[in-house]
Amino acid sequence: MPRRAAEPVETLEERWLLEAQTARNLAGFAAEQAGNLEEAIALYERNVAEAVVGDLPYGRLVAIYERRAAFDEAERVLLRAIEVFAASTRRTPSDRRATVRVFKNRLAALRKRRKSAET
Repeated sequence: MPRRAAEPVETLEERWLLEAQTARNLAGFAAEQAGNLEEAIALYERNVAEAVVGDLPYGRLVAIYERRAAFDEAERVLLRAIEVFAASTRRTPSDRRATVRVFKNRLAALRKRRKSAET
């Protein structure tokens, strides 16, 4: 049987950051459900800026921006998601590829939608 590479050791600071990011995702989702979209956007955007490796803030932001027809903002978030997930070491290579593929497909659909909205 081939040996598996050792899991990277997570520092206490990394654990705290992950917990803070998770709390922001939950607070953002709650704010979104309560109709406080500006608060939700601010929380999700902070996680995007910190390159959180969870899908939620990227997907939720894109959905909000698409509903507002803010296609440039949605594209920016999708490009950031692709960048973050392609470089992630917290996911397996196959999971990284699958996640990147999902976001690339969403980006292609967004660009197509934007193009049809402009005509």
